[in-house]
Amino acid sequence: MEAEPDIAPSHPRHAETRLFPVAQKKPLDPLVKTALSISLGLILITIIGMILTAPDRSIPPYSVMAQMGETVTVSVPPNTTDVQIEALLFRFRAALESDRDGFGHLKIKPTTPNDPGGHYQRVTIYVLDNPGLAEESVLRDYLAGDPAARGAFKRSVRGSYRLTPGIEIGVLGYADEDVKASLGEANRPRILFQKQRGTN
Repeated sequence: MEAEPDIAPSHPRHAETRLFPVAQKKPLDPLVKTALSISLGLILITIIGMILTAPDRSIPPYSVMAQMGETVTVSVPPNTTDVQIEALLFRFRAALESDRDGFGHLKIKPTTPNDPGGHYQRVTIYVLDNPGLAEESVLRDYLAGDPAARGAFKRSVRGSYRLTPGIEIGVLGYADEDVKASLGEANRPRILFQKQRGTN
């Protein structure tokens, strides 16, 4: 008895196709789109704000400690290097060059508020590395000419910036003949910049 021949299916099994419904992407709800846009916008604004308000690493951290008239004391950490003091003095100089009221951005109140030429026509900034000697009481005694206060104050000054209608000068150290005589050659004051004003 002969075996019946296998009848092969007309279509191979692997060729079978099944019909599944194709999933279509639903468009985002307008409310979701708005929320995503706002979130991305807030993230972008936050990043930009952090960049713009980040502390300036090119200058040492400083605090305006006292201000009496045209004289201002600024305190920096004791371990601040001379290079950092120089950078801070040049920043004071740049503040004036960029904006006639640029010292206001550095937390310094107007020193000549009633001068028609500007609010900062005359200013002297002393940079000290001892916050106790930068306080208002010491500055008051220094300006009054108290010998003890003047001596301690001068020795603590790391740099000074002076602006008048005639000159702008930045000095590393305290520019005074008495101090020059008492310090070694390596610690003597050094003029960083000096510019005559009111001339072309």
